[in-house]
Amino acid sequence: LLEKSFEYGEHKGLALIKGEIRPIKEVIPDDYKIPHIGWNALKFHKESPLFKYIKEGDCVYFVHSFYGANCNESVIASAEYGADLTASVQSGKVFGCQFHPEKSGNVGLNILRAFCQMESK
Repeated sequence: LLEKSFEYGEHKGLALIKGEIRPIKEVIPDDYKIPHIGWNALKFHKESPLFKYIKEGDCVYFVHSFYGANCNESVIASAEYGADLTASVQSGKVFGCQFHPEKSGNVGLNILRAFCQMESK
């Protein structure tokens, strides 16, 4: 979704959202495990219809080695893993989640429910 990715080389992205995908090893402490696997609390940055049925501090499940960087204007949520990492972005009707809603229990189901209820106008 972003302009560029450094996942296994340097690649052009779809550029639907400003920013790039970078390795988390660039910003987290050396003693943190990669990939990051586990539950982390969401910290909201902006209101979003994606979070209609959840609250700040709800936990979602991550399995990742990369994060969205230089995309601050689109960040709607982040999560702490040795650094404040982008958890979710939104630009208009384009949404992206670094975490796995489908593996995030009731919180993830509520995110998917909110997404499915959005109007396509």
